[in-house]
Amino acid sequence: MLLRVRGIEKNFGAVQALGGVDLDLPPGQVTALVGDNGAGKSVLIKTIAGIHEADGGEIIWDGETVRIRSPRDSAALGIEVVYQDLALCDNLDIVQNMFLGRERISGGMLDEDGMERSAAETLASLNVTTLRSIRAPVASLSGGQRQSIAVAKAVMWNSKLVILDEPTAALGVAQTRQVLALVRRLADQGLAVMMVSHNLNDVFAVADRIAVLRLGKMVAQGPADEFDVPLTVELMTTGSSERLGKVKAERPPPGTPASLPGSDEADTQRSAVVGAGQSQSFGAFLSSTWTKVLAGQSGVLPVLLGVILIAGIFQTQNAKFLSAGNVVNLLVQGSVFMLIGMGEVFVLLLGEIDLSLGFIAGIGGTVATMLVQPGTDWPWWAAVIAALVATGLLGAIQGLLITKVRLPSFVVTLAGLLGFQGVMIELLGAGGTIPIPNEVINNFANGTLTRAGGWIATALVLAIYAVMTVRKDRIRRQSGLVAPPPGLTALKIGAAALSGIVLVLVSNFDRGIPRFPINGMPWVIPIVFAVLVAWSVLLGRTRFGRYIYAIGGSAEAARRAGVNLGRIRMLAFTLAAMTAGIGGIIYASRLRSISTSFDGGTIVLYVVATAVIGGTSLFGGRGHPLHPVLGGVVIAAIVNGMALLGLPAAVQLMATALVLLASITVDVVVRRRGETSR
Repeated sequence: MLLRVRGIEKNFGAVQALGGVDLDLPPGQVTALVGDNGAGKSVLIKTIAGIHEADGGEIIWDGETVRIRSPRDSAALGIEVVYQDLALCDNLDIVQNMFLGRERISGGMLDEDGMERSAAETLASLNVTTLRSIRAPVASLSGGQRQSIAVAKAVMWNSKLVILDEPTAALGVAQTRQVLALVRRLADQGLAVMMVSHNLNDVFAVADRIAVLRLGKMVAQGPADEFDVPLTVELMTTGSSERLGKVKAERPPPGTPASLPGSDEADTQRSAVVGAGQSQSFGAFLSSTWTKVLAGQSGVLPVLLGVILIAGIFQTQNAKFLSAGNVVNLLVQGSVFMLIGMGEVFVLLLGEIDLSLGFIAGIGGTVATMLVQPGTDWPWWAAVIAALVATGLLGAIQGLLITKVRLPSFVVTLAGLLGFQGVMIELLGAGGTIPIPNEVINNFANGTLTRAGGWIATALVLAIYAVMTVRKDRIRRQSGLVAPPPGLTALKIGAAALSGIVLVLVSNFDRGIPRFPINGMPWVIPIVFAVLVAWSVLLGRTRFGRYIYAIGGSAEAARRAGVNLGRIRMLAFTLAAMTAGIGGIIYASRLRSISTSFDGGTIVLYVVATAVIGGTSLFGGRGHPLHPVLGGVVIAAIVNGMALLGLPAAVQLMATALVLLASITVDVVVRRRGETSR
């Protein structure tokens, strides 16, 4: 016997949930735990799983008495639980869900290929063959497929006992058949399986043993052929029966095709799991991409089309809009919003918001400016580091209030917006303006690379990107994993090269006047790019980033996977504030000074707008550092274009508001489509 529970008791105050329960769970068999509502089924499985610690009795695991005080204790023994809500993150794909909390790391980064191979092997061993791709988001799966993924996640960690809580609840006939067949395969592989279910047809279809709970006491347990439906119902409702021990049901053995609800030959018509193979054809890739677009997973495509549309409209109205000088000026203007917006993305991904980032940015610019003043004379790099440390500390304090005291982020950061404005005024003095005497800091926003320097930097970035992209695809093919078609890889590299060449050519045009020529790529463009790359890697290739997305998708699923929610949230607010500090330094650099006229309240509203317009969801779980960069281009283009047309500020604000509303509408529609497609 793998697990023996003897005399388990659990009380919640004056309420006795379990009163001396005995239970045996042998390996290689399905034990069905049945009982009416309030019988104690959930308390019993949570006690075995370590959610609750037993008040009395003993748990004997594989012949030895053990104490289970936490989910970690049960997991260490080999006990895994699939709860009724499945605890999956809809915004993550199948592989990411299966390894959530137990990610594999290689070279400090997530080993995505290794995890994908292991996930495919586990699914294949369980004969889960109804998935088109193991990189499909869980939100796109049916109920039966989601249940299969939750089960596969539970059995891939050398588990010995799998507990399934209502695995067929709310499933259709075909999906129920699929899940019950999977339950049967688990037992056939030698695992002990405990299935909690109200559906007695499902119970008798797969169970080898049946245990009946009533009012916190075990009233009967034994081989399934000693029970039938009327006897089980009588035991569940009265706790006893004269027929107990006299029933010998005549039915097919558990798990045979005739015993599974709705069993028929159609079950053989399945699609193979896409987890191994060679390159996709270009046509197949285009088809899958179009399917994602129809499902609302269009990525940055809408905002890119929006940028093109806006540029076309303004260019037809004023030929100077797409001139080299105006395009570069537009990028420099939007850089502050882009940088602070990348910080806001960390918070929005969690489903939170930070209204204080505008004035945190102002404090960052103020600290850097004050430290390079005559009399203080800090080196520019030390002043920048001190400013980022100061802003990071402010973010950490707010994060602690949100995670430890559990105050709403809206309230905490709204207080921060007001309080940090006061701190800034206190530092600068009423009506104060402090110029920046350090040329290096001034050049962050106003300096330019040489023409040759722009070409060298761009060529180096493109070469690194091309090598990494080709190498990644080659490794996937060599590992037997699906890789993009070579034509698509070449197209991506070509598009990146074309964009880089155009950017350098535009930057190298003379944007000044004959007396004061200006040319070369502004320093701020590589600065924004460097932050974009750093945060993209952090969010896309590390455990920290994976956990941020998981919390935004389902905080409860992340908690059950062992993610420290408080720590991740606090770090997210800290990084958001530090990134805002970079934006504040760039803002001060553009003006070559910092003053109390700094309008952090308006800035943070534009910052949230840049992230949302670019594609980051206000509901959490979906976003990328690239989104505020694209959103910043949109907002800067609207403001810049309308200024060229001589339109008043009121019209500019209304136009930006309309674009923001359109973006939020798209976000809501996509979210609703994902919810109704399941």
